[in-house]
Amino acid sequence: MERCGGVHFEKVVNKSPVTSFIWLPSENGKPCFVSEAIRSFGYAPEDFTSGKIRYADLLHPDDVAAFSFSPGSEPQIYRISDSEGAWRWVFHRSCLIGEEEGYPEELLWNISDITYYKEADEELRKNESKLKALMKAIPAILLVIDEDGRYIDVSGSSEAALLTASSELIGKTVHESFPNEKAEELMAPLKRCVETGAPQFAAYDIDIGGNKYFQEARISLLPELVEGKRTVICVALDVTAQKELEEEILLQTGHNPIDGSSNRTHFNRAFLFSLAEAQRTGGTLAFFMIDLDHFNTVNETIGREMADLLLKGIGQRLQKVCRQDDILYRMEGVNYYLILPKPGTREDMGAVAERFLETIRGASSGYTGSFKLSATIGISVFPEDGQDAKTLLRTAEAALSAGKAEGGNCYRFAEKPAR
Repeated sequence: MERCGGVHFEKVVNKSPVTSFIWLPSENGKPCFVSEAIRSFGYAPEDFTSGKIRYADLLHPDDVAAFSFSPGSEPQIYRISDSEGAWRWVFHRSCLIGEEEGYPEELLWNISDITYYKEADEELRKNESKLKALMKAIPAILLVIDEDGRYIDVSGSSEAALLTASSELIGKTVHESFPNEKAEELMAPLKRCVETGAPQFAAYDIDIGGNKYFQEARISLLPELVEGKRTVICVALDVTAQKELEEEILLQTGHNPIDGSSNRTHFNRAFLFSLAEAQRTGGTLAFFMIDLDHFNTVNETIGREMADLLLKGIGQRLQKVCRQDDILYRMEGVNYYLILPKPGTREDMGAVAERFLETIRGASSGYTGSFKLSATIGISVFPEDGQDAKTLLRTAEAALSAGKAEGGNCYRFAEKPAR
């Protein structure tokens, strides 16, 4: 230690996990002192002070060119080999110890092993890369929202339909961004999550830029406060395409009067969906309840199996005379239900009903036996005959009964309720 200036700091330095080297320019690259921390690399201090091992020989080949033995203010990060041949990342600082009278100038190195942190950083980068790839593959948005409903941060897949629109919400609250009723719907699961700490699941639709989007979201409470407020992270998955496909499949399943696979559940869903759309847009909707007249006679004349084929044929014929937006269902027995989302005037609806009656009358052609086909149609119209599906069904059935009482083979509109 006397050759290094006689400073008695060995006990202090050797307690540090940082490896210290002291170099004298006259030693030609051989340090005059190495602290005990070098043993964490598998070497002994005397391996270097004796000249047995040259530090430069430990450097990774890819790091040699960038390494500098000269002191400088900028730290260096590079790899050296430990005694087992494994590469260890080190953080290296160096400085000159000022010359004092009677002592030579010295160069001090401080070297810290940062392998663990470097590997952790590398693993984090890999995980971030995987997360980015995952987020790109899944059309999801991550929203950070505080307990007041204020959007703190928005991120997610560039392919997520609402990413750009959602990014514009940062700094705003849910109530500032949506109508009050919709805002309350969106805030309800967030409040439950904040109050209980339990993850919440939500499905909702929102209108942005004139377009409707369907979202499914998982809301989880973040462990730490953000700006002094409890905060949740909401992972929202865009399911608009799936929702539209589901509705299309539902309607296509419903549009199968031929084999009678349509059922009342499908009809109810389609009727409610069409009615909700009419209510939302302020439009109208018509419902036709169609019942074949005296079909028992047909069963007796051609038999049940042939009669069933005839019913399927009637459904097929009716489907062909439907307009593009009309929705036809074959129900139980000899009933058909027709939903007209855009019914037009009463004259237009009457023309549709007459076309259906004429189609049914002509469906018996090709069958042997003396029977004639006819039907009665009861018609109800939203909103004048009812504001909900149950009322519209009841008023259409009443109109159907009135037509039957008059002998059938006709259509009748529901009577307007007495005032």
